[in-house]
Amino acid sequence: MGGGSVLWGASAAISWGFADFIARFTGRSVGVAATFLFVSVVGLGALLLFMWLRGDAMLWHSPDALRLSGLGLLVAAGVASALATILLYEALAKGPISLASPVVSSYPAFAVPISIALGARPNGWHWLAMAVTMVGIWLVAYSVSSADSWRSQYDRAVIRRSILLSLAGALCFALALISAGLAIEIYGPWQTMIAVRIIGGILFVLWFLLRRELPRFHPRLWPMLIALSLLDTMGYLGVYLGLGYVNGEFAIVASSAYAVVTVVLARIFLREPVGFLQWGGVALVVCGIALLAAVE
Repeated sequence: MGGGSVLWGASAAISWGFADFIARFTGRSVGVAATFLFVSVVGLGALLLFMWLRGDAMLWHSPDALRLSGLGLLVAAGVASALATILLYEALAKGPISLASPVVSSYPAFAVPISIALGARPNGWHWLAMAVTMVGIWLVAYSVSSADSWRSQYDRAVIRRSILLSLAGALCFALALISAGLAIEIYGPWQTMIAVRIIGGILFVLWFLLRRELPRFHPRLWPMLIALSLLDTMGYLGVYLGLGYVNGEFAIVASSAYAVVTVVLARIFLREPVGFLQWGGVALVVCGIALLAAVE
C-alpha cells in the first residue's frame, strides 16, 4: 500500500488552499482574467526554469505524442483548466471565500464517476474514504451557504451566483483533471503541465487582444501575484504527479481538501465565521484523506 497519489494530492491541497486565499485579493485588485494570465505566464516560466536546472528537455518520448488524440487531450485539459480557474477566481472575488472554495472542491463528485467509467475499480475501503471526504466537504459548504451571518453581508442573488459559478468550476476542474490524467500517460506530468500552462496563457492573450485591452499589474501587487503563480503551479503539479500512480483518482480526491485550508485562512485573517458544522466537516475531510492514504 503506497499512498503516493494521496500524498501528492494532499500537497496540492495545501498549495491550492493558500493560492485561493491570495486569489481573493488579486482578483478584486487587477481582475480575474489578468490574474489568470499572470499566473499562467509566471507558472510556465517557473516550470521551464526548473526543468532546465534539472537538465530535462521538453521531449515527447511516446510515439503517440503527435497523434490527434494525444494533442486533443492536452487541448481539453488546457481549456478546461483555464475555465475552471477563471470560474473559481470569479466566485472568490464576488462571494465569500468560505462558500466558493468548498463548493468548487466538490469536483471529485464529477471526476470519480468518470474515472470509474474509464476503468478505475475502487474497493469498499476506497469508497468509504472517498465518501467520508466528500461528506466533510459538503458539510463545510452547506454550513456556510445556510449561515445567517452571510445574509447580512451578501444578498441572496450574490450567494446564488457564487454557488452556480463554483459548481460550474467544479465540473470544469473534473474534466480538466481527467483529461490531464489521460494525457500524462502519453506525455508525462511535466510536459503535460507545461502544455496546459501554454494553452491557458494563449487563451487569455487572445482574450485581451479581442477586447483591445492591456492587463495592468501594479508593482505593489507583484509579490502577491508571484506567490499565487508559484502556489497554483505547485498545486497542479502535485495532482499531476499523483495522477501518474496506479490509483491516480485518489490524488484528485485528496487535492479537494484545499477548501479546508482556505476556510481556515479565511477564519484567521478575514474573521469569516466558522461554525460547528464546518469544523466537523474539516475533521471528516482529514479523516477521509488519512484513510484513503492508508488503504491505497
